[in-house]
Amino acid sequence: MAIRLANLADDIHPLEPSLNPRRRLRQAGEWLFLIPGIVTVLAFFIVPAGYVIYISFFQSTIMNPTASFAGVGNYRAILHSAQFGGALVHTLIFAGGVTISVLVLGLLLATLLDQRLRAVSVYRTVIFLPYVFPLVSSGVAFMWLLQPQYGFVDTVLQLLGLPAVNWLGNVHTALLCIIAVTTWEFLGFYTLIFLGGLQNVNVHLKEAAAVDGAGSWTVFRKITVPSITPSIFFAAVFSIIQSFQAFDQIYIMTQGGPAMATQTLTYYIYTQGFQFFNFGQASAASVFMMVLLGLLTGAQFFLAKRWVVTEE
Repeated sequence: MAIRLANLADDIHPLEPSLNPRRRLRQAGEWLFLIPGIVTVLAFFIVPAGYVIYISFFQSTIMNPTASFAGVGNYRAILHSAQFGGALVHTLIFAGGVTISVLVLGLLLATLLDQRLRAVSVYRTVIFLPYVFPLVSSGVAFMWLLQPQYGFVDTVLQLLGLPAVNWLGNVHTALLCIIAVTTWEFLGFYTLIFLGGLQNVNVHLKEAAAVDGAGSWTVFRKITVPSITPSIFFAAVFSIIQSFQAFDQIYIMTQGGPAMATQTLTYYIYTQGFQFFNFGQASAASVFMMVLLGLLTGAQFFLAKRWVVTEE
C-alpha cells in the first residue's frame, strides 16, 4: 500500500524535488545536452547578428567601427542608393528565377524517377552529383564553358553557323547564366526532396482515381500535387533563402558585372564592407536583407496554412 501511495505521489507531483529527485536529475542531464547547441547558436548567430545591428547605426571605419553615431542615416543612405536598388531588383529576379526553375524541373525529374525505371539509382546519383560540387569549382567550369572565344558553348554555336555570344559580358544574359548555373547546382537536392514526397503519396487514391477514369494529368494535378504540398513548401522556402545568400558563383563568374548587372544584395554587402570598408552601410544592408527574408518566409508560412495539405 505504501509503495502505491509513493507512486501516486510521483504522478501527481512530477516536478517536486523532494518527492522525485531522479526525475529532476534526468531533466538536468537533458539540458546539459542542449548546452553545446545553445552556445553554438549564441556564438555564431545571435551575437554576430546583434553586433551587425549595432554597427548599422554608426559611421564605421576599419580602425574604429563605432567612430560616430549615425542613427538611421545608413539605412536612409542605402534606400536612396541606386546601386542598392539595382542589387535588390537583381536579387529578387535571381531568387525568383532559381526558385521557379528548381521547383518545376525538380518536380518533373522526381516524377520521372518515381517511375519503375531500370538503373534508377544511377539516374538519382547523376542528378544529385552537381550538388556535391563546390560552387567555386562549378563557377570556374562554367566560366570557361561560356568563354566567348574558346568556350565550348560558343564553339558549338560557330560550328552551327551561329554567332558567338559573350554570355557573361552581356548585361542581358549574364544574370540568366548565373541563374542557370545555380539551378544546375541545386536541382539534384530539390529533386530528392520531391522524390521523397512522391514516394509517400497514397497509392490507393491514385489507383481509385484511375479506375474512375481519371487520366495521368488529372491524377497528378488533383492527387499527387496536393499530397506533396509540404515538400513543395519546404523547397520554396529553402530555395529563396539559398538564393538570397548566393555569392560564390557571382564572385567567380562575373564579380557583379557587367555594369553591376549581376550584383545582388550579398555582393553589394561584400563590396561595401570589404572593398570600400563602409561597414555601417554594409551592416544596414545586411539587416535590411534579414528583415526582407523574414517577411518573405512569414508570407510563405501564411500561404502554407491555406495550401499545404497535411494528413490528420
